[in-house]
Amino acid sequence: MKTIVSVLCLLLFVGSCSGNKKGSESKVKELSLNELQAEAGKKRYPLEQGIIHSTSEAMGVEMNVVTYFDKWGEWEAIETTVPMEIMGEDYSSHMLEIIKGDDHWKIDLDKKSGEHFTRTRAINPMGVDVETLTDELLGKMNLEELGEVEHLGYKCQKMRMKSDKGTHVDYVMWGNVMMQMEGEAMGIATTSWVTSIEEVAPPREKFEIPGDVQFTEV
Repeated sequence: MKTIVSVLCLLLFVGSCSGNKKGSESKVKELSLNELQAEAGKKRYPLEQGIIHSTSEAMGVEMNVVTYFDKWGEWEAIETTVPMEIMGEDYSSHMLEIIKGDDHWKIDLDKKSGEHFTRTRAINPMGVDVETLTDELLGKMNLEELGEVEHLGYKCQKMRMKSDKGTHVDYVMWGNVMMQMEGEAMGIATTSWVTSIEEVAPPREKFEIPGDVQFTEV
């Protein structure tokens, strides 16, 4: 089950990268660590705080995600639920990732186990600030702007990413928030869409590291 969730996350964020991640097929890898850190220092969300509900599908599996964020995205708590039953057996998964700056805590809420690591974050799944994209960066990342669209009442920018590695993905971005994603990556059709946004302060306890979880440093 954990493997399926990991593959889903990889597909959904095929355009993303981090400072210590190597071997990405995307041209995002051409950005230097300093460039990534500069992008990560910008606002990750158009709102200072809020709650985003989204749904994703890949390989016939649906994934429900609730993202709590504060400090313009400096703090995030991403709760992922994958309901699944195979031949009467329950293979559901309930995962949580808490991010504060570059500190990450990935937690299996069912097994009460997790990992802690430090990693430089990209500002969004595409790795660059959508609101300040230049023609040079568009070319470097194989991105094409397709004009404005509306999603849930928010004005968004539609973009397309294509590569010779088989990636063909359309994004709908509200600032640096991925509102919709549809396409094919690694030969697998994948979709993701935001179902609702709450412009409210998230519960503070969502960002607290659980005391009953055994963490491994990686």
